[in-house]
Amino acid sequence: MNRIKNIQSTTLLNQIEITHLVYEKGDDGIMMACKIAKNSKEYYTNLSISFSQFNDLIAQLLQKGIDIYDMLSTSLFKENQLVSEVNLLSILGKNLVVNDFTLLNNAA
Repeated sequence: MNRIKNIQSTTLLNQIEITHLVYEKGDDGIMMACKIAKNSKEYYTNLSISFSQFNDLIAQLLQKGIDIYDMLSTSLFKENQLVSEVNLLSILGKNLVVNDFTLLNNAA
């Protein structure tokens, strides 16, 4: 049986490819379905990030010329939805890729 490894809370990920974002009304963060690269290995996982980490992610994307804040905020934070999911491939035509992403702490 293989040992399951946890991603530590201060992990620097070489690359993160985000496929889906999920927000449940009342939560204090967002869940990301993604593929991560760390030490030349790839992992598929779900990561919970706080809203401040989400804002940091949006800022990193803005530096790359990708402005998706309005689209994400209207899609994720609908008042009448208990759970909202954004499939980035269907909305943007591609998944979001961020290099050197630091997971500072888990939201959930």
